[in-house]
Amino acid sequence: MIRLIATDLDGTLLNQHSKLSPRTCRAVQRVMETGARFVISSGRMYLTTRPFAGQLDVNAPVIVFNGAMACDWQTGTPLFKTDIPVDTARAVCAMAEKRGVFAQYFPERGLFYQKRVAAVCDEYENRVRFRGEETVRPLSEWISQNAVKLMCLGEHEVLLKLREEMAEAFPQLRLMLSQPTYLEIVSASVDKGDALRMLAERLGVTQEEIAAFGDADNDVGMLEYAGSGYVMQNGNEQLLARVTLHAPANTDDGVARVLEDLLARGEIGG
Repeated sequence: MIRLIATDLDGTLLNQHSKLSPRTCRAVQRVMETGARFVISSGRMYLTTRPFAGQLDVNAPVIVFNGAMACDWQTGTPLFKTDIPVDTARAVCAMAEKRGVFAQYFPERGLFYQKRVAAVCDEYENRVRFRGEETVRPLSEWISQNAVKLMCLGEHEVLLKLREEMAEAFPQLRLMLSQPTYLEIVSASVDKGDALRMLAERLGVTQEEIAAFGDADNDVGMLEYAGSGYVMQNGNEQLLARVTLHAPANTDDGVARVLEDLLARGEIGG
């Protein structure tokens, strides 16, 4: 019996307009009516995850920052959190700045960058419906507190090269492409799969009682930890080949369709 469903947001639970469809909302409500827990597990920060948790009125904490933090969705109070030390965060930003790559800094709340560049920022900020704040000074000089996450935005090939350089320079970090133009950076000990494990243990749910949904590299740990891990049909080719179970694309209410099928078979319950 599946007692906990964990799902990514962008490219997974949300449609092509970065919204929850009515069908998805109905399916999630039916899941929670059985007593099963519904967990949003996103690379997003708390402030841009909370609106969806509220719209669904989820019955479990949310996992944010790619697993770097889990928190109460209503208050943002962390259950656990893993930071990037301030000196490391500044050094990462210095490397990005030296190579002319746009970098963003995420403390526990908020989003910061040196100067807003519309050509780079518009797509991301429109997607998450949150506008960052300018620091004016380079992040490598301005950052004074630990980061929960860092993020570089740019062309895919540029980010691939930067990821290689950063992986060599910063073995203490995990570097993931959540989108072709998004390089997300967290502590090496951070993984959605580990965060899901810790949260499930708190909720008294076993690995075999978990179903998870995702579409990108930052979802791999979660999909492989869950007893039933589904990659979305819109996921990348490597992930589709790696994960056995597939769900229809996010543009086709893929998560809702799988949940409806599991509910019809009586395989979800609290």
